[in-house]
Amino acid sequence: MSANKDLLSIPNIVFLVAGVYFALVGAAGEGSIYSIIGAILCFVSAGLAIEKDWVLSAPWRLATAAFSIVVLVVQLAANFSVPNASASVVVSILVNGALFLSMLGVLLLIAKEVTASGKRSDEDEEEEEEPESKKKKLTYEI
Repeated sequence: MSANKDLLSIPNIVFLVAGVYFALVGAAGEGSIYSIIGAILCFVSAGLAIEKDWVLSAPWRLATAAFSIVVLVVQLAANFSVPNASASVVVSILVNGALFLSMLGVLLLIAKEVTASGKRSDEDEEEEEEPESKKKKLTYEI
């Protein structure tokens, strides 16, 4: 049941939606090769949600979110540089903008999880050291 919960998390849904979007943009020839790379990275990141304990899992998802943000910013810049805005350009700006904001939220959420897990491991090490020091107490009898 935990795997299903991880697969239906908000970051995972955003990765899947972004992966489908990047794949569609790349297949339609409207984006660069980086759109296809972004789709592959997003799908792998969505799959890594199953095994969050892997060492590579969190950094991969963090890097994928950062890569996706860069691709979306470049696509937004290309849309804004078009001299005559048509309906398709406006829709592209709206979709890219929504995905940009969603992916920014995912980046911040994953970064928070990574830093929180780092703090937890430091606290666990400190807790392990405390019982050992208590065992080494010396008592004196007079």
